[in-house]
Amino acid sequence: FDNGTKIQEWDDNEIPSPEYPNSMDIKITNQCDLGCPYCHEKSVPNGSQANLEILHNLLSDLPKGTELALGGGNPLSHSQLVPFLYDCKESGLIVNMTVNGKHVEKAIEPLNLFMKQKLIYGLGISIDETFDFDILNKFDDTSNIVFHVIAGVHDISILDKIKESKVKKVLILGYKEVGRGVEYFDESVKQIKNQWYNNIDKYIRVIQLSFDNLAISQLDIKRFVPDRKWKEFYMGTDGQFTMYIDAVEFKYAVSSTSKEKFPIEGSIKDIFKQVRTISGNIENSDIS
Repeated sequence: FDNGTKIQEWDDNEIPSPEYPNSMDIKITNQCDLGCPYCHEKSVPNGSQANLEILHNLLSDLPKGTELALGGGNPLSHSQLVPFLYDCKESGLIVNMTVNGKHVEKAIEPLNLFMKQKLIYGLGISIDETFDFDILNKFDDTSNIVFHVIAGVHDISILDKIKESKVKKVLILGYKEVGRGVEYFDESVKQIKNQWYNNIDKYIRVIQLSFDNLAISQLDIKRFVPDRKWKEFYMGTDGQFTMYIDAVEFKYAVSSTSKEKFPIEGSIKDIFKQVRTISGNIENSDIS
């Protein structure tokens, strides 16, 4: 729907067996000048960039309406970003993009243009306690902006700031012990994660919360949701309807936290079938 709502439905006795992912998490660059000490992608200022022409050729077989979540690194730094966005729009693909809040202020003009022309639909802004919420007033439309915060890096009080801001949508990400996140993890991270675990219920139904699967697991969100509602809201395990592509290394995985990535060979349909097998969503015998 225009507001970003997505509905998937099937009969209770039917096990979904999609041939294509309906959304994909895609890293298009490892270039970023921020040096966040917990970055799970270990991005650096001189990081490599993906060949987006080759990436689009791979994605061109996807059904129209498939969602792409572009990230990095700093995706705005990619020299081929704009033509790639036009190619995706021409192919009927729905592009969302995540940008660090520290990069947003210098990119208001292109971001407004991207959203106005439907080159991107959803804009995720990764924020920390230093984010200036007044920046939101510079956007022509904030209806499809979602804040991203990490349970384990950011204090849960950041949700109070979001509650008072112009945008009250937030995606809570689990803490990834991957990349620089391995060395960053310490007792203070554990304490912050416990703080989230013990207090997240105070924000449910107060602001619009969503969670990645890692946060759902780490915060045990299911304890707050009746079974009937869980079946209604839960969007599936990693690899059931989704997958991850590291377009820089041209490899794929079940998710960005997967310990093993595999070289991309064959069509996106072939690759997704492998993803579903690796994730346990189909039996190995289904692979031809």
